[in-house]
Amino acid sequence: MALGTGTKIGIGVVIAGAIAVMVALDPGEGVLEYLYVDQVVEKLEQNPSHFAGRTIKVHGTVVEGTVKQKKGTTGDYRFTVEHGGQRIDVHFTNIPPDTFQEGGEVVLVGSFDASGKVFESEDMNAKCPSKYENEAKAPGGAAGPLPAKTRPSQPDIGAPGSQDPKPET
Repeated sequence: MALGTGTKIGIGVVIAGAIAVMVALDPGEGVLEYLYVDQVVEKLEQNPSHFAGRTIKVHGTVVEGTVKQKKGTTGDYRFTVEHGGQRIDVHFTNIPPDTFQEGGEVVLVGSFDASGKVFESEDMNAKCPSKYENEAKAPGGAAGPLPAKTRPSQPDIGAPGSQDPKPET
């Protein structure tokens, strides 16, 4: 059974209306601006109120020696992040991820305080240092050998070359 022209137009109008409602009701929070610290500082120097009332993502490296936690609290940290020779002071009001460390890379989600000088955040992703990177250098500046892989004590069921255990009878 084929649809009539009127039915096709009606379905098209309903779909277009649904899309229009979704666009109209979108709070605009779907995509956050992602910037490195030096880009943020540059925009603030051009216009100090550039980020006023806006939530953004900021990527930088935690400056060593700047992490301070308020005594008697969990999740009240102050530290500085940097990138490209520029720095931003951060007030983080949540429990940081396990991979958070001085000298580590972080991506913070938040906004600037009323003064525009401190980045307020309660959402952080910390870059996980790779367990496969070898930080120790051998004499002569060449990286030393990577640690040898250990063989699991039990075979990996379903892995190529492994055999499924026989069912008990």
